[in-house]
Amino acid sequence: MMRIRHLLAASVIAAGGSALEAQTSAGLDSATMNAIAPIIQRARASNLPLDLLYTRARQGQVQRLPASRIEVAVRNYAERLETAQAALAPNPTTPELKAGVDALQTGVPRETLSEMRRAAKEGSLAVPLGILTTLVARGVSVEKASVQVVALLQQGASPAHFIALDQRVQADVLAGRRPDESLDLRLKGIFPNLPQSVNAGDAATLQAGGTKRPR
Repeated sequence: MMRIRHLLAASVIAAGGSALEAQTSAGLDSATMNAIAPIIQRARASNLPLDLLYTRARQGQVQRLPASRIEVAVRNYAERLETAQAALAPNPTTPELKAGVDALQTGVPRETLSEMRRAAKEGSLAVPLGILTTLVARGVSVEKASVQVVALLQQGASPAHFIALDQRVQADVLAGRRPDESLDLRLKGIFPNLPQSVNAGDAATLQAGGTKRPR
């Protein structure tokens, strides 16, 4: 059994992997390695971060899931990675892809990711995507959170702005305020101070959700 496992790991590496890949796949049993091998090959050809897929597989092993269920979980994750990669093109980083997958899992549409990429241009989206996911998890509607995050990026919001926004919304929600209401309130203190701040009338429109709705 040990020999089979080593042979399978060696075959994956020989197919185009690296020492780093061998390290990230360490600990996976032979059944799991065999089950996910085709997924890994396709992911490698698509230039997806393989470490995220191996981590997903390892989580399944920790939960003592059968190889068949781990295969499904890894395949679904790889599909979401491909979706995030296309939406965040041309050169998304691994943190951006991971955050993009998390956003997709909460119901954020891929079009929102594309809108965010256009708005941020070459700026990192790892933090904005993470905050978008967190806002939705806190109870802000997907549509409102998506529209306002895109609007913030369009006005030049930095990661610090997003982090501060989430902290304030969290405090409001813990105090009993509705998440959507809190987001509207906190945005009023952020939009006027952004690098590309708009006039008062346009800011009110943005805060009311009047930006172009991500499709």
